[in-house]
Amino acid sequence: MLGVRAFGTQLLCEQVIGRALRRQSYAVQPDGKFKVEYADVFGIPFDFTAQAVKAPPAKPDNLVTVRAVSPDRDHLEIRFPRVDGYRVNLPQERVTARFEANSGFELNPSEVSATETVNSGIIGETADFTLNHLDGERRSTIIFKLSNYVIERYFTDEDGRPKLHLFPQIKFIVRTWMDNHLRCTGGTKEAQLLYQVITEKVASRIHDAITRANSGGGAVKARGRRRSAG
Repeated sequence: MLGVRAFGTQLLCEQVIGRALRRQSYAVQPDGKFKVEYADVFGIPFDFTAQAVKAPPAKPDNLVTVRAVSPDRDHLEIRFPRVDGYRVNLPQERVTARFEANSGFELNPSEVSATETVNSGIIGETADFTLNHLDGERRSTIIFKLSNYVIERYFTDEDGRPKLHLFPQIKFIVRTWMDNHLRCTGGTKEAQLLYQVITEKVASRIHDAITRANSGGGAVKARGRRRSAG
């Protein structure tokens, strides 16, 4: 046993030594006793009065080989496969969307209120409040959160669990919708799509486009579940 860590208590030293004192062989010797085994301890501050004993190398005990009794029992052999890895097979559900004229959405101040406010007291400087802080919200983050809401709101199984395997397809549809059917006017920002009321409106339009494209073939089944936007 080689001590390579700090020992704060004597009890810890005893526990470490105990691991080295576990027997390696339980074969009974001709005298009816176990073979004597020794452990060398270095670097462990263990207070023990016994003197070190040098044990000469010993021959291993007689080993028992387990094998079939005869070749005619080979058919009873049990084989265990070697597992190289695991692969998850996801359901082959396909989700597409067909956007039309009513799929578009204009994000304007009438939907989200004023985009710039100027506050001015009777005395003192004026303060301008704008939406410039929303410019730091990455577009990929908006698409991710909106896609997640669409799945949790409309695509769940019988137990109410979201079908997360559809996320890549839903994400592609949401990105396509934002590229071609979203207009931000009046100083509004794309990040305002994550407002609860706006998220619900947008998710409904995207869901309608998905239902429109898949209603004929029944490629995917959507289940509505009321949930507030994050």
